[in-house]
Amino acid sequence: MGSIERPSLQRIERTEVDKIIQAIIQDGGVIIKNFASREAVERVNADTRPYLDNDKPWKGDLFPPETRRCTRLTARSKTYRDEWLVDPLVDRILSVFVDKTTHNYYGETKHVYTSHAIVDTAVTLEIGPGGKAQRLHRDDKNHHVTHLDQTETGYQVGSDVSLAFLVPGIDTTYENGATLAIPGSHLWDSDRVPKVEEAGYAEMNVGDSLCFLGGLYHAGGHNLTQNQKRPMHGLFFCRGYLRTEENAYLAYSTEEVLSWTYKVQARMGYTVSSPNIGFVDFMQPYKYLAGDYDPDKPGDVDESQEPGKTS
Repeated sequence: MGSIERPSLQRIERTEVDKIIQAIIQDGGVIIKNFASREAVERVNADTRPYLDNDKPWKGDLFPPETRRCTRLTARSKTYRDEWLVDPLVDRILSVFVDKTTHNYYGETKHVYTSHAIVDTAVTLEIGPGGKAQRLHRDDKNHHVTHLDQTETGYQVGSDVSLAFLVPGIDTTYENGATLAIPGSHLWDSDRVPKVEEAGYAEMNVGDSLCFLGGLYHAGGHNLTQNQKRPMHGLFFCRGYLRTEENAYLAYSTEEVLSWTYKVQARMGYTVSSPNIGFVDFMQPYKYLAGDYDPDKPGDVDESQEPGKTS
């Protein structure tokens, strides 16, 4: 692949989970080698192609007009939904960096709550020939995170509220718009200004994935080619008690949600975030949609807090 000399993120095989986690702690992101099979990527490419081809040029600042979008990936791609969203490696990384566990007391009884990560947005973004680079940004701007300086102390796990995986649909290069990222910028306070010359290019082969914290400065690259469209499939996650970027509850039909496995329903936010965030009439949302409840027998929505199940 073509390249340009810049700061770079580490490239680590998906089997080396501890090294992946350590690289994220150190640099704020990592390129996971062989995250997905080429066949899986090709299936997601095929699932998203009709929507990308039918999308219209953007009018505004968020995307260049050459960019095309496919939203609602959880419904539109079975591979994305049933393989990538619930990948055990995704589970493990989210459990370290995004899931949040706290405790509190009811009287003298200690209760422990874990809010599991949910999908912030499920989207494919394709930069067409000539598409300009995005400005460097942090994804957690949506959640109004105030970053403290951690350059001296080292990264404090738990200080980020979101994390993303980007899976390229083709080999990504500097020339066709590889994502820019500034290694170590997750340690910066909110007042430090990112500079393009501090960023490297996340060049990847099909099957690799760029995984990075919401506090890492990054940007979609400039597509300098005349004939290459660079699709990037995104799995964006945030803490389960936060408002998501994509309003999944309006984006997906009841029939679509009920067709998903429980694990996908939970990852998409159709369960309560422990102990009580997100209920419907004091019921679990997935049970409400399915009609799987008895209105005459109300009870705790978070079963882990029932008597005998406390910590």
